[in-house]
Amino acid sequence: MIKTQIKRSRRDTPPAHYMLKIKSFSQLSEIARDGIYESDEFEAGDYKWKLVLYPNGNLKANGEGHISLYLASSDAKAISTGCHVNMLFSFFVYDHIRDKYLTIQDGKTKRFYVLRTKHGFDQLLPLAEFNDQTNGYVVDDCCVFGAEVHVIKNKVKGLAVIDQWQDLE
Repeated sequence: MIKTQIKRSRRDTPPAHYMLKIKSFSQLSEIARDGIYESDEFEAGDYKWKLVLYPNGNLKANGEGHISLYLASSDAKAISTGCHVNMLFSFFVYDHIRDKYLTIQDGKTKRFYVLRTKHGFDQLLPLAEFNDQTNGYVVDDCCVFGAEVHVIKNKVKGLAVIDQWQDLE
């Protein structure tokens, strides 16, 4: 199995589709139901999504010691049996000190369908790095996550089938 290479970069522009500001990350970490927090729904690419955050890591998916973050489809009708949605997404973590957004992505197309309604990163950021004040991700117990979702609309305009070869003379 080929391990996916996660790409990290910084940019000035906030995420285009959704931002989640947490005013008390330490409190969320303590009270998150079953260790999970689900955001409100947001719309991007004509579909409804939500962020699924494990503030102490998704322990069932090798996320111990990390922030785990996923994008989940919350539009059951859109990905009913036999249907799927292909898309690319990026996650963001705001750096309060530098006024920049850490962008995290793997650049691979993901397919959402009835048996796979969630994709993301088990190990988005190590908790030690996230909580280190000098990195600026958590300031005064406040942090900001974000997402951009780019749905790939498959609209084939035509299909050519060649079933015989003829000599061209």
